Amino acid sequence: MSSLFLLLPISLLLVIAIGAAFWWAIFAGQFDDAGSVGDLILEDDDRTAPVAPEPTEPAEP
Repeated sequence: MSSLFLLLPISLLLVIAIGAAFWWAIFAGQFDDAGSVGDLILEDDDRTAPVAPEPTEPAEP
């Protein structure tokens, strides 16, 4: 029973802290553009760029 006197206030403080962090995240715009970020992987161009040939030294006459 005495452990409840310690654990209950700690758990209430954690709930309040998590709620405050979630509240801040909502009003700071953290969840505004969640859909378009996931589409970026689908729109990515996986083709590789053409490799330019290495310049060769001119032959000595």
